[in-house]
Amino acid sequence: MAQGIFNTISYVTKETLTQGPITPGQNRMKAFATDGLWVGECHVTAYDDPSQWHHHANYDSVMYMLSGRIRVDWGQEGERSFEIGKGDYAFFPRGAIHRAQIIEGEDVRYVFVRLGVGETVMNVDGPGFIDPDTGKRILVSVVES
Repeated sequence: MAQGIFNTISYVTKETLTQGPITPGQNRMKAFATDGLWVGECHVTAYDDPSQWHHHANYDSVMYMLSGRIRVDWGQEGERSFEIGKGDYAFFPRGAIHRAQIIEGEDVRYVFVRLGVGETVMNVDGPGFIDPDTGKRILVSVVES
């Protein structure tokens, strides 16, 4: 059998989560990290103002909302947004700058799985897109699906 990421069955309890990268308005806790994979939970605290703009560099991210409802802003000028709530998923490509703000709920949390390498969170001053290979801002045409 081919060697996978996990050598045995294991688990992490909420009491043993460790502090992950912090974006003002989003406090992340790490459950598991290894080459190519980062898994954790985020407590969103951005009530009155959105969280800081940030991206996940060379990581593709999958997000699953556990509780509450947030608005996610993104786009070249931050002009695009969507809302997700409990039970919803969102997918973020490498280098897509975004931010979140609570629109409903007292204890707003989501779980995320990230696939990639390097730093998992890069806080930045504004919206747009980052080339994951160079770390520089780029212009991207967004195509409606």
